[in-house]
Amino acid sequence: MSLSSCSLGRQTSECGRLLRGPTPLTRPQPRRPSLVVRAAFTLKDASGKAATHSKPTVSIGSSASSDVRISGPSAADEHAVITQKGKQTFLKALVGESVLDDSRTWVDGTQLRPGVAYVLGAGSRLAFGEGGGRPVRHGEERQAFTIEFEQAAGSNPLVEMMMKGMASGSSPEVKKQLGL
Repeated sequence: MSLSSCSLGRQTSECGRLLRGPTPLTRPQPRRPSLVVRAAFTLKDASGKAATHSKPTVSIGSSASSDVRISGPSAADEHAVITQKGKQTFLKALVGESVLDDSRTWVDGTQLRPGVAYVLGAGSRLAFGEGGGRPVRHGEERQAFTIEFEQAAGSNPLVEMMMKGMASGSSPEVKKQLGL
């Protein structure tokens, strides 16, 4: 194709190259070092046996594919999931909605609603099965763990934003106490 045919309105990618000249070679951009945050927490059972997990999501259940295996008649194949996102660690119960279902999940004696992710603190007591909020009765099956992880230093930006929003309509005395 000649330069004159490009100027006659037949614009093609070839015409563009002819008009602009050769395309300069682009240098590959240097890769920025990526910050890899490894999720890690330890589950310690009642006997003191501890297991450290370094995946951001860990499954709990009686299934052979579960990362943390629990057993007993009230343990579901896919019972719960522990997830670490940013500075937070969450536990979400996957079962226990039915009145007839004994597959319950507990944190520090409080039963969790299935499908809701709850924020955990280091040292939280997790229990799976019947009666997680009280001592085990004869015939009950339940497995309990204490979760340990490094609490993130500093504050959580989302929590700070929520606190400032809630405090915005409060009295000057409350704002002073919160340091706002």
